[in-house]
Amino acid sequence: SVDAPRKLDASLTQRLEEIAERHGGRVPLHGRLFAQWMHHAYPRECPFPHASGTVQVSSRKELSSGFGEHVLGEDALRAEAEAHATEGVAMEACELPWTSEEELFVHAPTARPREGWLRHCVGVAAMASMFVATLRSAAIGAGSVG
Repeated sequence: SVDAPRKLDASLTQRLEEIAERHGGRVPLHGRLFAQWMHHAYPRECPFPHASGTVQVSSRKELSSGFGEHVLGEDALRAEAEAHATEGVAMEACELPWTSEEELFVHAPTARPREGWLRHCVGVAAMASMFVATLRSAAIGAGSVG
């Protein structure tokens, strides 16, 4: 929906840097803040990510009964054209609406707990016993050949 190459507004770039700073220099791609950033960068492709529990989802029937007539046909096209005409001015003239509440939708994998020293010792003992058994069988085989 946006012609390439795209030059991002400085405030949008600053928001992305703030997200990275908040997460130790990395931007979690499955976080609400990055989804919000994507919404501001590509408003027609990416919906606004409301924080969990703040929006009640309604069915299409409930929405139409609550708002009366739908905007259809030429009215919809006119509204979209007006929005696009003022989009660039609006973005530079005012601050982006932004909420700083983060939610990570995919949790980062946790580090595997270190295996105990006992388990390590048992592994070494098992390998050593297999080595000794192999040496004994090689010695027995060598003694019976001669």
